[in-house]
Amino acid sequence: MAIPVSQEDVALALKPWLGSTFLSACPIVSGLTQKLQAHAPYRQTLEDLRDEVESLLITHVNRFTGGDMRVMLDGYHAVRISLQDIAWMADDTMGLLFDSLPPISVNFQKLNEYALKVESLAAMRVLYQKYRRFFTEEQFRFLVRMIRSVHQPFRYTAWL
Repeated sequence: MAIPVSQEDVALALKPWLGSTFLSACPIVSGLTQKLQAHAPYRQTLEDLRDEVESLLITHVNRFTGGDMRVMLDGYHAVRISLQDIAWMADDTMGLLFDSLPPISVNFQKLNEYALKVESLAAMRVLYQKYRRFFTEEQFRFLVRMIRSVHQPFRYTAWL
């Protein structure tokens, strides 16, 4: 069964990072959507999928910018995409998959392990928003402390 992630969702997640012009000229959205939709936990770990997503992002941004990694955002502001930006884009993209998972114990265990292993803000956000009932009060407070201590406020203030 395909994971219910749409091309529109992927485009919305990447638009702040890459801009509409880049996204309309590059097939990255369809490639990422296909990767997320095809994910099967029995074939591939979340870490492996994230590595593939990040690799696809680096490859496409490098190829479609001629190697200089500069894109024009919607406000006509040119920015250079860093490796940290690529990692954040990959995490935001993975968040679409995490959002689509039903809040059951097996998904809680996988997301919690993944969040701690790779310090994924997207996984922590979904744990915070959808899986609170699986945490003890102390564990939930630890999650909030971890989000605040590991990640920059601009990345979480909209939902924490």
